Amino acid sequence: MLVMQVSKHPADLCPVYNDKYRALTIGWYEKIEPISAKHGVKFLGSYDDHAAHTVFAMFDTPSMDNLMKVFAEPEVSAPLSFCKSRMFPVSDHQATLAMIKKRA
Repeated sequence: MLVMQVSKHPADLCPVYNDKYRALTIGWYEKIEPISAKHGVKFLGSYDDHAAHTVFAMFDTPSMDNLMKVFAEPEVSAPLSFCKSRMFPVSDHQATLAMIKKRA
């Protein structure tokens, strides 16, 4: 199952400029892939809209339970202290195309 996480922080808390949150963010970037793998989740990557202070992360997980174990890890949950975040299942391009064609 593909799951997207979208996290947004206020400009004044941006870890590029705010020392208080820099270490937490570096920890997330450095550890998200191995922590995900530890719980059977594949971290597919993250994409940043720096101007909007928004990060888009993509995971491939066998279940939401596995993904919740990833987010229970301190290094993964720590940046959520200064971000608003939401996660939701998504479909890839081919799956969406197949679904649309099937309904036609």
